[in-house]
Amino acid sequence: MQAAAVTPQKKLVLHPGWVAFAALVLAVPMSVLLLRPALSKELPVLADLPRFSLIDENAKPVTRDDLLGRVWIADFVFTACADACPRLQMKMKSLQERLIPLQQGGNISLLSISVDPQRDTPEKLREYAQIYGQRKGQWRYLTGQQREVEKTVVQGFHTAMAKVPGGNTDPHLEAFDIMHGERLVLVDWYGRIRGFYDADDQDALLRDARQLTVGGNG
Repeated sequence: MQAAAVTPQKKLVLHPGWVAFAALVLAVPMSVLLLRPALSKELPVLADLPRFSLIDENAKPVTRDDLLGRVWIADFVFTACADACPRLQMKMKSLQERLIPLQQGGNISLLSISVDPQRDTPEKLREYAQIYGQRKGQWRYLTGQQREVEKTVVQGFHTAMAKVPGGNTDPHLEAFDIMHGERLVLVDWYGRIRGFYDADDQDALLRDARQLTVGGNG
């Protein structure tokens, strides 16, 4: 029998356009992999909040355990402050306006802790909260016994406090000043501090807070 002739196979030639297209398609997943670590940067655990016992603007007890299960953004103020604290409260109000409960699932809340408990009674804090447009259920104000407040702020939130003269309002009283500038503290839903932020850097703060609500950096 005569052997069948073998037809030589034609060499596959790809159009330059297809080569470029394939290179682009393959490059996209690789770029995503390269960018993923930057997009999901793990936030460090800076400290664990210790146990504390304070009261809110409605005179209801609040402990560390009551903060668990939510992400919190905290600041430290006192109602007699006429300069830095009002600016800080306006920035907290701005954050509140950017936290739409339906979008956040109620998982990000705001916390303002008074460092002048001698004057800042729950009633005084309720009035203060109304001035800055507190959204109940999302923004809480805390006060308490002076020693407990100082322990919570200094040992818990790692924010320095110092006594200063009461000034013209009452020279016999001393108020606590806050030695931190306009700084906010981010706390995760396990009661751990995950970052300190300048109050003007709201984009970075909200980005990291939202990251914690979806289980990131747990």
